[in-house]
Amino acid sequence: QQNFRNALHVRSLSLSCLTNHYGALWKSAWIDAFQTDQWTRIDRRLPAHFFEDLSPYWHRNYALRTDYSRRQALVEIDVLVSMALGLTLDELRAIYRIQFPIMRQYENDTWYDAKGRIVFTVSKGLPGVGLPRKAKQGDDVYGLVTPERQESDISLGWEDIKRLKEGVVTRRILDDTVPNGPIERTIEYHAPFDRCDREADYEIAWNAFEERFRENT
Repeated sequence: QQNFRNALHVRSLSLSCLTNHYGALWKSAWIDAFQTDQWTRIDRRLPAHFFEDLSPYWHRNYALRTDYSRRQALVEIDVLVSMALGLTLDELRAIYRIQFPIMRQYENDTWYDAKGRIVFTVSKGLPGVGLPRKAKQGDDVYGLVTPERQESDISLGWEDIKRLKEGVVTRRILDDTVPNGPIERTIEYHAPFDRCDREADYEIAWNAFEERFRENT
């Protein structure tokens, strides 16, 4: 169906078109229906007006850049493809449980901050992302600002901060991914932190798309 195709295209483009080098691809794939799409859930970590703000001419804000928003787009793509193939929600969840045990393990211990950044993960595919599980002595690149504490140049690990209800953890890194690098920059992690449930998210997305597509037929 055209509904599946449009929703798949806009999410795939927003995951892939990260720089202006993709401007021609973006423009060639553009349709006005992209602007009438929407997320399948309301969450402060998702850009609220993301789809309606899109236009035929690529802008850097059209790329999904936070860990949480990119994950949400992938969850919705999984659901859209499953629907297009005629699978059921139970079949999609069964495939996830049986065929992707490592992914399930990673998701069960990947935590996001209030802005959508990964603050801790066990994923071996994301080395250096987030804090280590335990503080490393001499790794004094962290800071902590809460109503009770304000410290800088300290060692921190995930186990030290995971129960924070509010506050900001800072981390200084040497970024060698930019043309004029390496440069030092500071990453912020905003409490509180939580993890996602992919099977529950599949169900939320499935129900939302099912209702949406029913209304459009």
